[in-house]
Amino acid sequence: MCGIAGLVWQDPDRPGEAGPVRAMLRALAHRGPDGEGVEVQGPAALGHRRLSVIDLTPAAAQPLANEDGAVWVTFNGEIYNFQTLREGLLARGHRLRSRGDTEVLVHLWEERGPELVHALHGMFALAIWDTRTRTLFLARDRAGKKPLHYRVDPDALRFASEPSALLADPTAPPPAPDPEALHLYLHLGYVPSPRSAFQGARKLPPAHWLTWRPGEPPRLTRWWRPSFRDPHDASTRAARAGLVDELEARLRESVRRRLISDVPLGAFLSGGIDSGLIVSTMAGLLPEPVRTFTIGFGEAAYDERALARQVARRWGTAHHERVVPADAVALLPTLVRHYGEPFADSSAVPTWRVAEMAREQVTVALSGDAGDELFGGYLRHSANEAARAWVRVPRPARLLLHALVERLPHRPRPHDPLRYAKRFLRGFEQDAAGRNAAWGLVIKPETARALYAPGFAAQVSHLDPSEPYRERWGESDAATDDERALWADFALYLPDDILVKVDIASMAHGLEARAPFLDHELVEWALRVPFALKVRWGQRKRLLRQLAARRLPPEVLKAPKRGFAVPLDAWFRGPLVPLLRETVLAPDARLREVLDQRAIEGLLEQHLARRWDWQHELWSVLVLETWFREVVERARVAAPASP
Repeated sequence: MCGIAGLVWQDPDRPGEAGPVRAMLRALAHRGPDGEGVEVQGPAALGHRRLSVIDLTPAAAQPLANEDGAVWVTFNGEIYNFQTLREGLLARGHRLRSRGDTEVLVHLWEERGPELVHALHGMFALAIWDTRTRTLFLARDRAGKKPLHYRVDPDALRFASEPSALLADPTAPPPAPDPEALHLYLHLGYVPSPRSAFQGARKLPPAHWLTWRPGEPPRLTRWWRPSFRDPHDASTRAARAGLVDELEARLRESVRRRLISDVPLGAFLSGGIDSGLIVSTMAGLLPEPVRTFTIGFGEAAYDERALARQVARRWGTAHHERVVPADAVALLPTLVRHYGEPFADSSAVPTWRVAEMAREQVTVALSGDAGDELFGGYLRHSANEAARAWVRVPRPARLLLHALVERLPHRPRPHDPLRYAKRFLRGFEQDAAGRNAAWGLVIKPETARALYAPGFAAQVSHLDPSEPYRERWGESDAATDDERALWADFALYLPDDILVKVDIASMAHGLEARAPFLDHELVEWALRVPFALKVRWGQRKRLLRQLAARRLPPEVLKAPKRGFAVPLDAWFRGPLVPLLRETVLAPDARLREVLDQRAIEGLLEQHLARRWDWQHELWSVLVLETWFREVVERARVAAPASP
């Protein structure tokens, strides 16, 4: 696990420069505390920050080349089947110097070119420079576990693991926020790929590769798209029991692959069934107790430590836990700098803290990410079932009830039924894609319109915030709206929110996070599980729960889903209020060209008076102002003056 960066000049005769790449690597030092390398070949300069996990020797240092130095790679991730690939390469006459997974990439490139990605089991973002054809190749793993940002300018193509590294290049143009990206952020809570928060920059989408030669336009290719077709047989009780058995076997194999490591490893453990299944599977594969790490809150409604302890006792783990104090809000500037783009998922705070705690003892941690997206774990996955009944209610009655419910103030408490009812009714008169998109919005469009400054509203009025969701909705071969909704979450919310959150928080501490549910063979198998075995009659993750019943305490199965929620409601009547007033509502607030401060102050006053719950909206604008201050302004100050 590492950080990568690079620069290739548009002029193929201009010699590459190590200096700009070293500046980019300094911004990525946290991703790779164990070493740094830069290689210049022709117009290209590749850089690497190393976190040593497999083959800790200098032989595995990057950038790394094939035998004759014609092909170079810088790589971030883990290839879990590299030993099998390595044996095949050696049998075919290739000479390898290291015991690690990176070296197989340059030799597979020699044999297969871009198609090498199909042979890889794992998570990765990689860059290959072929000196013979002067071709740059960028690729990202199937699910989007590892990030890759890039921008093509008149002088060069630049790429890096994080946007902060692109901003650190002293030869790059000064950054300018992208208004459309900020518009989408304010609705979704994140900037969806391939967009970037900065004009001219892009994020390589999951399961895509990019090929580019100096002086030519880049070419994007999608190389993996799983199918919902040919569903598994679930027609009998025996067939359904067999699917539980197969799920258990496949999860065991996926976890086994992710235990390969030359450094200590452990697991994140919440009170939910996803991480509990990962820990229980690890316990059956490791000779020593699994080291588990849990974060909790002083507010009982948000605290899952008691449930996590039951799983830890059941499987005899070496368990560690820590409470996130309310003063964790002091983390905000640091969080925003690391994320590089505005990112409003408040669970980044406890994710940061659990990664910080885990890194004190281990270098690799397994997580339960993607269980919800594959097996239907969110309330919106069962909402479609309710929608089919609701649509039979006469339309005038639906509209009347919606208007009445919208007038009721929802209270600042976790899992407020009224908040869920409002979200369910929101956008119900739209088509299925629009309805599901509306359920995923952090800020509803009418609230956003009330917050926008007039000039900003005019700039972005043409862009429907549901557009990214609709794009994912329509790209799968799913036969039903239920499955299309599942895929849209897997292809949008998972890579652009959940995986970004975990990657940044873990790598900020030099910790590698691995997600067994994202093994692509398990993903392909899970998508073909009939939806009725995932969600039915309001019960979610049915198949996963049947497996969990074999391995986890009953209390864990009975507990309501909490997610990794943060008590923002209380924080915005306590320690976050002064920070909001001093930044967002200050006369020199940077977001004044985007948002109306008076409208924001109105939200705050309603929240303080407990007349309405605006915690998520307030957090989103606080993060945005902090991003303007900590990222955009700092980058502009550091940027060289224009000639």
